[in-house]
Amino acid sequence: MTDYRPVPAITRVEIEQLISEMLYRLDHNQADTTWELYTEDGVSVGPMGDMDREAMKAWGAKRALQTDIVGRHFIGAIRLVAGDVPDEVRGTVQYLTFRDTNEPSTQPASVGEFREVYRRVDGEWRYARREIVPVFGGQAAAAHAARLAGRAEQAK
Repeated sequence: MTDYRPVPAITRVEIEQLISEMLYRLDHNQADTTWELYTEDGVSVGPMGDMDREAMKAWGAKRALQTDIVGRHFIGAIRLVAGDVPDEVRGTVQYLTFRDTNEPSTQPASVGEFREVYRRVDGEWRYARREIVPVFGGQAAAAHAARLAGRAEQAK
């Protein structure tokens, strides 16, 4: 039995805009604003640890200052499923992440998926939960997290 419950086209477009905005901000030194894209109780889970909005705000402020790290996210196979409660949608987004700190830089630093829950708040879609799940490149993702946390000795 599948859980596939398609969402209306307008909902899909609005959520895809949210996803694109998140990745644009991450890729263009605006990580200090990504916390704004989450609900008040929103969380991010992944290689950089579990973060609520306050932790994301602190992480983003630090990351935005690290302009020497260049990264780009590429996504596809966005699957959206109507949630079990009104105004919630679950999603899976396949991603490739490239970073200039990876050797070689043309090889993805991480390949995986974002497992997400989106919630409509005051008429706008926001992340309620974002889980970053590296499928390939887990060591590169861990090294990147260590670099961002200022633990250069663990980034090797």
